[in-house]
Amino acid sequence: MVSDVHTLSDQSPFARHFDSNLSAVIPAAGLHFGGLHFPERLIYLDHAAATPVDSRVLAHMLPWMTQVYGNPANRLHPMGEWAEHGLAHARQTVAEAVGVDFDEVVFCASATEANNLILRGLTQHPLNKRKKIVVAATEHSSVLTTAQQLVGSSIDVQILPVDQAGQIDLNVAEALIDASTLCTCVMDVNNETGIVQTHLSELISLAHRHGSLVHVDAVQGFARGHFHGNHLDFDSATISGAKIYAGRGAAALLLKKRTPRVRMSPQITGGGHENGLRSGTPHVSAIAGFAEATRLQVIERRERLHYLAHLESIFLSNLKGLTEFKCVGSHSQKTPGIVMLHIPDVNAMKLIENTKRLCVSTGSACRTLQATASHVLKAMGFEEDVALSSFRVSIGLTNTESEMHEAAQLIAKTAESLKSSSAYFHS
Repeated sequence: MVSDVHTLSDQSPFARHFDSNLSAVIPAAGLHFGGLHFPERLIYLDHAAATPVDSRVLAHMLPWMTQVYGNPANRLHPMGEWAEHGLAHARQTVAEAVGVDFDEVVFCASATEANNLILRGLTQHPLNKRKKIVVAATEHSSVLTTAQQLVGSSIDVQILPVDQAGQIDLNVAEALIDASTLCTCVMDVNNETGIVQTHLSELISLAHRHGSLVHVDAVQGFARGHFHGNHLDFDSATISGAKIYAGRGAAALLLKKRTPRVRMSPQITGGGHENGLRSGTPHVSAIAGFAEATRLQVIERRERLHYLAHLESIFLSNLKGLTEFKCVGSHSQKTPGIVMLHIPDVNAMKLIENTKRLCVSTGSACRTLQATASHVLKAMGFEEDVALSSFRVSIGLTNTESEMHEAAQLIAKTAESLKSSSAYFHS
């Protein structure tokens, strides 16, 4: 076990950026609602679902909540004019961070909204005559479910399969993508397994040869990879503040300027904000925080990924020998810090419920409470019992070496206890 090599640290090198000393707003007794008290000594390993707010990001957000709180659409008075400048600065910051132009950034409230906007917006525009959408089988539910709902509106949705390593089949893609294809959707890094889609550039080239647009859900790719507009010739992409320590409330649809231009119908109408694509008073403070988080992500990317890989190694090294397990995607290129574990003969939901102090998930946060097997694992060819006994550990910047050791111990102890109970009841 790695704990024999050196003393495991109980401090993250990023801890100074996550100061939780908010005594002015949090009572000394801690958080509690209706008699319920927030548990102590939790080990949070669900950062692919949501992240804490970096104190530097929070400091960037606060002035837009308490001092410059005007509506950026009301530019006739100073408060509105300042808010407009803040929104423009945030847009430029995001554009520079991800390698696109200023006017290619469309702010939304979430990645789910952004994915809905591109799919529904493309298919509902009357001048878009193509009627086929090709979607990878392992996409996030905000893409898959939305595409499936479009079937009733004369849209032909074709599912692009993946192999056991989570990689798309380019031969099948060649057969599915043709002159009738409006858009092809493939994420760069899977949110449940952390698997990197190594054939993405080839798929984009293939799709473009047939005149198909390509949409990339890059939420995890930007948060845990090297996603950048100069390196990938996508037509649209989605990134989110919720996964990069900016809190919730701001995301972006990156919509490239093309000739001819990409035609989309807005899904939220009214004030004509975001170049008419997304109406609604901008949440300037959330957007400002999102922009600062994208800037920090690019600056600290190498250090962050190195630390996540280091913690993942400690976790898996400690778990080895304590209980039987397999890592989904261990033979694929994978991003640091997301691990999908399979422990044979142990129901994942029961393990999570019984581990108490450990915060992990059975997959995407959008389907964690559904007692169904992960569509990602099933698409990769895993049997239902394997999928039901798999869960995701997603490590973040606030985690420590000692937490990795303790998490491995808790998982192994709970898994072995559940196996013993099952053996007793079936003997």
